Amino acid sequence: MKKMCYIVSGIALALASAAHAQTAQGWLNQKTMTGNWGGGRLRLENAGITFNGGYVGDFADAAAGGVRTGYGMASQFYGNAKLDTDKLFALPGGTITIGFNQRVGRSTTADYVGNKLSVQEAYGAGETLRLTELSYEQIFPGNFVDAKIGFYPMGNDFASTPLGCDFENVGFCAHPQNLPASTSGWADNPQARWGGRVKLMPAKDIYVETGVYEANPTYTDTGNGLKVSTSGGTGAVFPVEFGYTPSLGGLPGHYKVGAYWDTSNAADVTNSHEIDHGRYGFYALVDQMIMSFDGTSKRGLIAFGQVSYSDPQTSVFQGTWLGALIALGPFASRPADYANIGYVRAVVNQRKLDREEAAGLTDLSTGEGILEAGYGIQATPWLLVHPNVQYVMDPGTFSYKHIKNAWVFGLETKLTF
Repeated sequence: MKKMCYIVSGIALALASAAHAQTAQGWLNQKTMTGNWGGGRLRLENAGITFNGGYVGDFADAAAGGVRTGYGMASQFYGNAKLDTDKLFALPGGTITIGFNQRVGRSTTADYVGNKLSVQEAYGAGETLRLTELSYEQIFPGNFVDAKIGFYPMGNDFASTPLGCDFENVGFCAHPQNLPASTSGWADNPQARWGGRVKLMPAKDIYVETGVYEANPTYTDTGNGLKVSTSGGTGAVFPVEFGYTPSLGGLPGHYKVGAYWDTSNAADVTNSHEIDHGRYGFYALVDQMIMSFDGTSKRGLIAFGQVSYSDPQTSVFQGTWLGALIALGPFASRPADYANIGYVRAVVNQRKLDREEAAGLTDLSTGEGILEAGYGIQATPWLLVHPNVQYVMDPGTFSYKHIKNAWVFGLETKLTF
């Protein structure tokens, strides 16, 4: 609680300082909370150095059901610097990225609900300071080949749907959650790994990419947020993804299918003494604007869906499927707001359930479901306030317990520094 008070006090101090330095009208309408730094930010960008940063705060109140009632606050601060190698070193097409992330707070899921998919997407990854990226990306002449190498989350480039983070529950946010849960090498933000990928773009709306990334479960340990050594590695992950990004009648869409192979050894889900050599998974993601509210692609109704599957020999969390609708700019007077509703289901391995039932447990659930609805208020260009409600179904699925369905009321706040 004391740490959260420090965070809130720091945000309030930053807001007050910025407001004192500028007129209230100008401050509220600028793109970022901290503005242009007296012209310094623009001068740095012109020189080839761009800074990005922000804050995400996830409050979640387990008001009914679950293990018990109660609330918690999880937060993260993040920031990165991007260096344009053309402006800085006369090397066209290159970008160097350095990024960090700090997470703090408590998990309402762990403390009160007892479910698998965190009701706060900002919680997880050890609640520690992490080096999230140290990478070099090169786009070659003709924009046909894009290569990247370094220390960064492979989920930045594979199986990602950023629109999903318009929800507060992590089950919607950017990636199918069974992928990092079912391999020691797949890593999503803010957890980085050594690796690289090559993306080929034969047409402006088609791409194929593949790569190789270190499999190393020790990076997730609390206290290893700044670890960059390869000690503790178990193998390598080889992903491949095909993407199609059409504009259908002027309405944008993203279609992705992919798969991975992890060379790491893993215990079988029904017998920990039986070791399986290698594991796999695949996924399909789609988001498509199906209706425009004003004849443009800035405001409209987007359908969002995904399905994913992990190796049944080694994965307790075997798959997810998801369906959602997101209305961008639902009202002409509020073009930057959004409204959303969605359902995601986390599926448990049937082989594991059969073993638990053979041991005497009965009426076990085959999956955990999350229904979430919310409204994102873009109060200023740099401040988003997102009240939402989540209904958690069968929260005891992955602990093989019978836990009451839970109602969770959330309030997510996002600041762009």
